[in-house]
Amino acid sequence: MRMQYRSISDLHIAIVNGLHMLPREIDLVVGIPRSGLLAANMLGLVANLPMTDLDSFIEGRVYSFGATKNTASFRSALDIRKVLVLDDSINTGGAMREAKAKLMACEIRAEFVFAAVYGLRDSVEGVDFIFEVVEQPRLFQWNFMHHGLLSKACVDIDGVLCLDPTDTENDDGPAYEAFLRNARALHKPTRFIAYLVTSRLEKYRSLTETWLRTNAIDYGKLIMLDLPSAAERRRRGTHARFKAAFYRQCDAEIFVESSLRQANEIARISNKPVLCTETHQMVLPTTPLRSLFNMRMPFDAFAFLRREQTMPEELRYAIADAHNRAKSRTLVTWLGPRPEGFAEAIASISKICTAKNEYPIIVLSDFHQELMSRAETPVEFIPQVRHLPSLSSGQYQDYVRRRYDLMLRKWAISREVTLGLSFEEFLAEQLS
Repeated sequence: MRMQYRSISDLHIAIVNGLHMLPREIDLVVGIPRSGLLAANMLGLVANLPMTDLDSFIEGRVYSFGATKNTASFRSALDIRKVLVLDDSINTGGAMREAKAKLMACEIRAEFVFAAVYGLRDSVEGVDFIFEVVEQPRLFQWNFMHHGLLSKACVDIDGVLCLDPTDTENDDGPAYEAFLRNARALHKPTRFIAYLVTSRLEKYRSLTETWLRTNAIDYGKLIMLDLPSAAERRRRGTHARFKAAFYRQCDAEIFVESSLRQANEIARISNKPVLCTETHQMVLPTTPLRSLFNMRMPFDAFAFLRREQTMPEELRYAIADAHNRAKSRTLVTWLGPRPEGFAEAIASISKICTAKNEYPIIVLSDFHQELMSRAETPVEFIPQVRHLPSLSSGQYQDYVRRRYDLMLRKWAISREVTLGLSFEEFLAEQLS
């Protein structure tokens, strides 16, 4: 069954969408430790209500709150008339039953409403409201490092267990060794991890193992990349393919990866799900049908803006037609292998862009005379290695990167729709 994943952003949306279910005149939100405190605090902020944790409420203490809170109805916890007791999720209902028992034992005179943001069914015994039904198996952003699923997981190190090295630290020398000894922990797991799979080089195994012991990280196997240098690793561009190859052949059910670009490639190659901590989303493998329309549109809008600002006006492409010139420009790329029907896919996406008042710029990695002759918008070209046989791998990589960047800048691109391979995937394939 497909893993259900909810981020903190999803939690906020579920709370906002569920507010209409709750009775009016709630005086206080009480969160059930620990995860329920996040949900209670979020609901309190949205509904402009004070909040506290269960034990503090029983002891008669309410967290201090700002002047915007509605405090006129009571002076202390003893004055509270209606209380919402909230947990982030409910499974067996054990935590909620324990909370009820504590409230009954202290004999507080208040009306209690019990709710959970996520539940397995619309109606759960002992709970008045469930905001959203999310079936098992499920995983939440705020507890993924404390979930039993880690015993069936591959987990990246840099960007997940610790912060990534800075450019200065990443010198493949003394500065990098100092980073490995003193890397700052990021997400601290409290469960056993089956496999740590990292693009760190095998020669740094001893330093990596020492850091893992120092930070009390319990794991089964440490899988590292066996290459002589970071320069060779960059030349091959093999980060994601190395991780995907191990993930595909092992018994792990999920991969936790920091980079969205790598997460997409790992999911595609392994045909297994990947949790991306960069965007906190579950990246799923594409089916054969979806792979034809493998649209991936995350982009850094500010990066595009910076490109446009730094591009001399005379080097930007102008569009003669005033109506088209006023439209935002969208790059529609198909790089790499071309399955049957790819031209129709590009034509369909271009029509969608036009309908949304966007001006599409098509980019191919091979010539396609029929498509180029009938296209109503410009068609650009990113050459493959076979088109430039006289260039070394380094020269080819440098040329293609500069050509692609110039393409984005000269057209003042504001959005990118990727069909087929992403640019980095295409480049890695060409250099392999």
